Amino acid sequence: MPRISIGEKLDVVVVTFNDAKILDEATIREIGLDFAKLTLEASGDRKLLLNFAQVNFMSSAMLGQIMKLAKQAKNDKIDLKLCEITPDIMEIFKLTKLDKVLDIHKTEAAALEAFGAPRKSWFGR
Repeated sequence: MPRISIGEKLDVVVVTFNDAKILDEATIREIGLDFAKLTLEASGDRKLLLNFAQVNFMSSAMLGQIMKLAKQAKNDKIDLKLCEITPDIMEIFKLTKLDKVLDIHKTEAAALEAFGAPRKSWFGR
């Protein structure tokens, strides 16, 4: 099973992590390469959402990958948001003050709404 799943909802690229624990160096390196491909493929004004619903534990090296992605996204004008972060991981984000730097939302629906993602019109178009 791939480490991440990539899909699209409306005009937002949604990355879902498939592992409950993101700890080992090889996995983190693989995710880093996937992140690099995502930012290369996404041109200006793209929207990228990282969904951590499946993740219960992650290493500090993974936090480094997230910050590297955030920096690249900013440089490439990609709007990056995170969602579905467990309370334990959120505590780490707060301790490291990453919750002040990253745009984090409780649910995927709240994050999609925060993007200003287009909604269907009354006529379903």
